[in-house]
Amino acid sequence: MTLSFDAARVQGDERAHRLTRRLLGGAGAASLDAYRLGECVAFVAHGMAADGSLVVAARPEGVLASVDDGDGIDVRLDVVKQSPDPSISIVGSSVHLLGVLRWLPSDQLHELSGLPPLVEAMMDVPGSRLGIISIGRAVLHDLLGPTPIALEQIHAEDVVIQDDHLGFELVAAHGQAELKDLCWAVMVGAARGVVVSKAPLPAVCPHTADRVFCVDVDTMGVTLMLVGREETLLVFAAFSSRVSSQFELDDRISELMSEVGQEAA
Repeated sequence: MTLSFDAARVQGDERAHRLTRRLLGGAGAASLDAYRLGECVAFVAHGMAADGSLVVAARPEGVLASVDDGDGIDVRLDVVKQSPDPSISIVGSSVHLLGVLRWLPSDQLHELSGLPPLVEAMMDVPGSRLGIISIGRAVLHDLLGPTPIALEQIHAEDVVIQDDHLGFELVAAHGQAELKDLCWAVMVGAARGVVVSKAPLPAVCPHTADRVFCVDVDTMGVTLMLVGREETLLVFAAFSSRVSSQFELDDRISELMSEVGQEAA
């Protein structure tokens, strides 16, 4: 059976902005391409400093390592966030930006406060350098496709969900039947959210067919993927209100599933 329909967009702009800030704030894995120099760094620690600066720490080699402090380097930064579900490899979202990187001189490092923990830890690695990226353009990719992000929407904010795997475990504690009910509730408008139909996965096997996978859990809701043999459905089920602390996640997810159970009854 092919599952095709239209669904309304729910708080799409706000969710895109928050997701972008979350990814640039340190979620996901980042890589850096100094495209005019022809050099890439496969892994960089990244995040937002307390003053809103986008900072990266890396151990560059070649020409990129020899660029003088303060000199502008045209770069592309890609941040990719995988689903926390260990049973399948899914890219849940990604942000891509063009900007100018400037390495900071060692005597200015103390001037940056509130560095993300991973960035700070990377600075203990011999040969590492800390830089600031001035963003020129940013685009988010998620279940709704590409969304250009206005630069004024990119700033530091408190990290609410410290542990992505906690959200996954809270969702995974509910069985497949309940998660399918949640997907269907969003599809028919019984629960708030968004449903997007995509092409089937390249190789649907018994391990993935007709199953629901948790793609992400954020402060605004849960993103699921329902795998069909002819179609893949991406479902965002919205919480009744935004989560303001990690401790609220359990209550919000339980509330969401309880509402679906009442509708099914």
